Amino acid sequence: MRETPPLWTFQGGSSPTALSISFDGKFAGVGKKSGLLLLNQNGRPVWANNKIKRITDISVSTKTGKMAIASSQKVIYLVKRTGESIWHRELQSSAVSTSISANGDLIAVGTSLGRLIVFDGKGKVVWENHLSNADFPVNTVNVSSDGRFIIAGTDYSNVYLYDRKGEVLWAKETSAEVVQTCMSSNGDYVGYLTSDRTFYFGVKGSRILWEKTFSQQPVWVDMTQTADFVTIGESSSKVTIFTKEGRKVWGFKPRQSAKGVMATGGGFVFLGGPGGVYNYSLEPYLKRLLVHTQKRIEKAFSENLDTTAAKKYFQTAQASFKAGKHLDFLVTIQQARRSAREARIIESEATPNQRRIERNEAERQSDNPETNSEEGELMSKLVQLAEMRESGILSEEEFVIAKSKLLKL
Repeated sequence: MRETPPLWTFQGGSSPTALSISFDGKFAGVGKKSGLLLLNQNGRPVWANNKIKRITDISVSTKTGKMAIASSQKVIYLVKRTGESIWHRELQSSAVSTSISANGDLIAVGTSLGRLIVFDGKGKVVWENHLSNADFPVNTVNVSSDGRFIIAGTDYSNVYLYDRKGEVLWAKETSAEVVQTCMSSNGDYVGYLTSDRTFYFGVKGSRILWEKTFSQQPVWVDMTQTADFVTIGESSSKVTIFTKEGRKVWGFKPRQSAKGVMATGGGFVFLGGPGGVYNYSLEPYLKRLLVHTQKRIEKAFSENLDTTAAKKYFQTAQASFKAGKHLDFLVTIQQARRSAREARIIESEATPNQRRIERNEAERQSDNPETNSEEGELMSKLVQLAEMRESGILSEEEFVIAKSKLLKL
């Protein structure tokens, strides 16, 4: 595989210690031991803040542009997009990891002595927990966009999911130290990477959907807001995309980079190494999604299925792709795929209406007592699925898939 050229490169001396990029890729934060730097969408420096030093982690608020900055000088900062510090709070130990909600009203911090501390937007401590009652670093923390869920992983080989109030929803012992976590915008999907070369992808109810063990230790992982795919830095010179079903679907070879993050809108990957920081486009993969969906719609249409809704979503997805609105694209292309998959037969003289078939089948079964009993069991299972969706055990997509399997659609 040939090395893929980046959209732009910024060479600024020493290797970065932390990276973060806005969900749309329009600006990026670079942390170093000597200070904080903001780059625009062309890779040009906008400002530098040399008062914040020894940066270990950065998290950008998707709606406000505010940045949470973790420092090994035992300080957590909240910084405006213009570079000025809004507030800072001194900690009892080094800040190792941090994450901020979309509105900037919830900031989580993991420390080197096992503390998970949550602040509100004004710098007031909301709650604090000593994870596992052990002084092992909280290597990674992620806050869902709406601030309802917080996932944290430790060097003590444990991963935790908390709600906004500080109640632990579940805790799980892992196979090795937790190196990094990631989460979808609503917290429905979570992922975590452990130091034994394994990545786990699951739902917020703690169930693992799939896992992958690599031949060498991956250097970073990240997830889109929609959880449509996960991007994994399999090594410092290999980036791979996996779908939420666990299929490897695309990848590229970047320049040597030990650090990496993805714009959660799904359009860019931001990497950093000894040669500088680099921005790469994921649009080649998104274009493949567009082509694949178009073929699926065309196939459904050729089978005399009603693809009106699918085509409408597809046109919207096309417009979003052209405009560089990657998050909107992912949402609408998913709707187009689902509409094509669930398309019904078009009524005609030659082809009976699907509803007529279903009605005739129902009438045929009404005289059969065994069938009535089966229908009662089916209804009970449907109600159970609906309750699981309402309680958050199943996401909307998982509910649709389970319902389709149950009804054999």
